[in-house]
Amino acid sequence: MPIDWTIALVHVDGDKQLLAELAMMFSQDCPRLLLEARESIVQMDHSKLERAAHTLKGRLAFFGIHDLRDKALRLEAMGRMQLLDEAPESLSEIEADIERIIPEFNSLSREQGK
Repeated sequence: MPIDWTIALVHVDGDKQLLAELAMMFSQDCPRLLLEARESIVQMDHSKLERAAHTLKGRLAFFGIHDLRDKALRLEAMGRMQLLDEAPESLSEIEADIERIIPEFNSLSREQGK
């Protein structure tokens, strides 16, 4: 589940300081998005799940984390199609993957003095 820092740097025109700030924001905001997704599954709120997964998908795409972005895309589709049977397992997988990559985001932030 590698982060493609080259893609992420392209999105910020090579500005490593800005990228570090965005990485820090991602690592701080991610728990809220995951909680929203988890709550939406429990509440059977399809549109809330779709929105949370869509936001997560976009942020993952920004950092070039394609495998994880694809998982978020599938979760978004589950919300859109109102098919939540596999959503808890899918979200758990996403949460575990994000837990593994967050240290990389935090490391970049520390390297840039953020």
